[in-house]
Amino acid sequence: MTGEKLTWLPLQAKKLNSPIIQVFANPLTKPWIVLTEFRESQDILLRRTKEFDRSDHFGNIFKGLTPDHHISMKTANPEFKAHRRLIQDLMTPAFLNEVSAPRIYESFSSLVDLWTEKSRLAKGQPFSALDDFYNAALDAIWAVTFPLDLKDSVTNAQRQLLRDTASISTSTTTIDEPATFPEAPMPDAQKSILTLTESLESVGLSPLPKFTFWLISLWPYMRKARAAKETMITTELEKAKARVSSGNKAARCALDDILRRELISAEKEGREPQYNTRAIFDELFGLLIAGHDTTSTTMTWGLKRLSDHQDVQKKLRQAIRGGFPAAIAESRRPTAEEIVKAHIPYLDATQEEIIRKSMTAGSVTRTAMVDTVILGHRIPKGTNVFLAGNGPDFIEPPIGKIPEERRSKSCRDAKGRIGSWDPSDSNLFKPERWLTTEDGKETFDATSGPLLTFGLGPRGCFGRRMAYLEMKIALVLLLWEFELQGVPENLSSYAAVDKLTHQPRQCYLRLLSSPLEVSCA
Repeated sequence: MTGEKLTWLPLQAKKLNSPIIQVFANPLTKPWIVLTEFRESQDILLRRTKEFDRSDHFGNIFKGLTPDHHISMKTANPEFKAHRRLIQDLMTPAFLNEVSAPRIYESFSSLVDLWTEKSRLAKGQPFSALDDFYNAALDAIWAVTFPLDLKDSVTNAQRQLLRDTASISTSTTTIDEPATFPEAPMPDAQKSILTLTESLESVGLSPLPKFTFWLISLWPYMRKARAAKETMITTELEKAKARVSSGNKAARCALDDILRRELISAEKEGREPQYNTRAIFDELFGLLIAGHDTTSTTMTWGLKRLSDHQDVQKKLRQAIRGGFPAAIAESRRPTAEEIVKAHIPYLDATQEEIIRKSMTAGSVTRTAMVDTVILGHRIPKGTNVFLAGNGPDFIEPPIGKIPEERRSKSCRDAKGRIGSWDPSDSNLFKPERWLTTEDGKETFDATSGPLLTFGLGPRGCFGRRMAYLEMKIALVLLLWEFELQGVPENLSSYAAVDKLTHQPRQCYLRLLSSPLEVSCA
């Protein structure tokens, strides 16, 4: 099996010409079931939640790093509900707009400033954007989670280093060779989060994830990273306890909100608040991991697509520029508040198409909680079911036509609620597929066709709203300032590796400043 395990699974379904197959992946365990069909997958996630719950396989990948995070818990577990109550306010419009958006905006503004310096030094050469975007996304979620002064961010440190650099040495004479830059040192706390996140590559690809994590956790670098993470969270927790105890009710960050939620629960239950719990530690850690890795992966795929599809990029830039007339008139960037409030259908459509084609989460996994049936096939209790959203019926034509009588009754009753993709162009990067026209106006329609990246139902991705907010802010700021020019074919591979997410191995950019007066002419 290659480093693209979740891409390999739907390929087997295509080879066998069946939308449902079994794969013998792990020794001494039940085979995996792989389903590459949207309607049945949607039915399982939305309407058959008593039959299928959070996957044991998925949980085993995360239990080593975050044993007390809600992501690996069964839905009926009382601890799952208690954990979700702790963090429930973090995805409300009030928190997202008032707390998250300004910090995300600052982080990606710093990224724009960094890339301005890199573009100056590169003089037309492409450069790798992978680490920069991962660092900026980490800065963003760090500032949302803790009260990080973004002057101390990883991205700003790199920008300061390059701002004071007059030129970079190069051994090449061709404009198509990638430029490289000196790197600022990364603080130990941020380095520890990236190190621990990277460990999920080995764990996720292993047929024995729990054993693999135990093995790699013995290495000194992993012990050091875990210790640094624990120290950082402990320090921030003590600061937050002081803020909450002072009676300041304005939420400065996610940690403050979580502690305030625990304080309210304790008062209702007549007990002392419990702040130093593994539940709070692991929920905070999980927020840092998922909050930077998923968004950065999706956006790096998106930047590659936009670089390779100049027509889409041009149309998107025009739509963005047209959505902020005040910023155009005042020759400035749109503000965070303006971006949050903006209604730009083509921007929404491009975001959704980037998500569809990025395949950041290749499949949604569930475990059968009872003996059950999928498409006429018996599924024993305890079987892991992979609902693949990265192959047939999603980004490729479906595999054959499934007789309606083979479907569950709930699936048959829900027929037609979500559209389907035109098989002739489902493989293309085409934002227009998400647009419809109502009363002569272009409108974004999220039900145009299949998408499973964020899951569905009660165990869908908790951070979905924040991910969309991050993408929207990042796309507006980057396309406002830059044109993403094409790069050589050898720097534009779509090869990937499955870690926590389905990450591109390359993301090279060649940036050109995009003056307002030129693009708006």
